[in-house]
Amino acid sequence: MIAHRGSGAFLAPENTTAAFDRGVADPDSHMLEFDVQVLKDGAGAVWHDPTVDRISTSTGPVTDLDSAAFKKLVIDPRSWFGGTAADTHPLLLNELLDRYAGLKPLLAHPKDTAAMRLTIDTLTRRGLQNTVQVQTFSRSDAVLARRAGFTVQVIVGNAQQAAIDTPEAIKADGIDRVSLWQGLPDSTIKQYVTAGLVVTCYDVNRHYRRDQLYALGVRGIDSDDPTYARGDHARYRRAGDPFATQNWWYGHLGQVQAANRLAAAHPDRGSFTAPDWWGVPRGSYPMFVRQGWASPVPKTYELRVWMKFTALGADKTRGGGVYFSADRDHAFTDAAADPHNAGYNLILRQNGQLQLYRKEPSRTVLLKSINTKAPVTGTLAKLQIKVTGTGIYIRRYDVTSPGATVNDAKYRGPYLYLGRSAYAGQQGPGLTFKAVYK
Repeated sequence: MIAHRGSGAFLAPENTTAAFDRGVADPDSHMLEFDVQVLKDGAGAVWHDPTVDRISTSTGPVTDLDSAAFKKLVIDPRSWFGGTAADTHPLLLNELLDRYAGLKPLLAHPKDTAAMRLTIDTLTRRGLQNTVQVQTFSRSDAVLARRAGFTVQVIVGNAQQAAIDTPEAIKADGIDRVSLWQGLPDSTIKQYVTAGLVVTCYDVNRHYRRDQLYALGVRGIDSDDPTYARGDHARYRRAGDPFATQNWWYGHLGQVQAANRLAAAHPDRGSFTAPDWWGVPRGSYPMFVRQGWASPVPKTYELRVWMKFTALGADKTRGGGVYFSADRDHAFTDAAADPHNAGYNLILRQNGQLQLYRKEPSRTVLLKSINTKAPVTGTLAKLQIKVTGTGIYIRRYDVTSPGATVNDAKYRGPYLYLGRSAYAGQQGPGLTFKAVYK
């Protein structure tokens, strides 16, 4: 398990001291990855983007800064990462190596040839060839690292690059390792495995994809959430409400699997509201966010969820609720037919209907509908779900309303999501959640 950008970019602000401290302490992170760029005065900077815009309060190319200016950058994670992470400053390459080299294996990702040469020189001078490995998109840069005595892997990020950096071409350069984007076709990934290369895949943040890759012969997983990706349930499972700390828990992932789309900068993961709420804004697309901290959901259980309507959507037939007992942790969609989703969806609509659906790969089946009081802005709805071996009981218990049991046992998967239903042009409500217990 390789921790992307220090600890896993979904767990701590990327490439910061907070990330590396967490990565070092995490027994599920076996190697810590970081990015290297060259500043104007020739110093190495631990920084991912070509600009400083996304994760700092400043703007402009990072390579326009010297060391002093770079160290003065203010990284403001509350604005883009969410939660209660404190403002901080970036790390220089020498600072990172002073603090963390030798504590855990490191994986450097120089972003261009100049950064590769600087990384090789710095690591060689410190005698860290056996402590820090190197990866790069450039095969010629990889050859530089190999000749300097480093373990190096070529990153292959898309089909166009795979057509050029073939297994045969990589092996001809004397390189025996690759890191492949997990979204490449399985047939392409298998070609690298079959060629005898040591294959790692990156951006692997879901169990279903991890298992598919292992079955292909992939030996390493580069993840934004290595503890969840490894499946260490004992470490990330929570018995109580996880939102009170205002920190991201293991396995908390939205629709889009990309480290750059975090919290307030994009609502795919939702955001926290003090003191103990987490939620998603009003919007015109379905957004059910995986709650990996609750996994694995057992086959029989009782779930209670408090859900507040913070803003009503234009379409009163849209609502919010729980997608539960899902068979796979694939990104959720609200389509009637979705080959990736199989489980149950309990929705409280803005018109007051509490509806239980069974989501099948080829269709969605309405199992039960109960009329309750229509929510208004500020309504706190309390939902109860009981799952047994033979049926599912649903109830809204913040108002006087009957419950109902449906005899259905088709799905008893381990995954749980919270969120809202919506479609383009059919706006769904803004929601916040708390007091989620099972």
